[in-house]
Amino acid sequence: MKKGVVIVNWTKIYSPFENGGLKINNLRHKNNDYLLKLTWNFAYINKPWSLILKARVLKSKYQFKLAYKYSSIWPVIKQFYDTILEHTSWTVGTGIVINFWNDKRCSLI
Repeated sequence: MKKGVVIVNWTKIYSPFENGGLKINNLRHKNNDYLLKLTWNFAYINKPWSLILKARVLKSKYQFKLAYKYSSIWPVIKQFYDTILEHTSWTVGTGIVINFWNDKRCSLI
């Protein structure tokens, strides 16, 4: 038997056990999932880190500053920011828990 490196196609590794794969998650997809979650938290959750970054890089919710102080995570958030805004919608139920007039997300109305 020869010793050496075995080369396997990544699609085979990502496949389920039943198809002869190893059922390993696609790391590119998993990374995009986490980056989208980070961008969602930046856009809609007011934690101290997001408030500081918003003050540094945004003029308004939909407009970026042209010049800003360097941030290691901002280029990634900027890449996914439009995707988050385009695919966000509200589902209004009974309206009991929504205070439309004081909700921060309704500031442009």
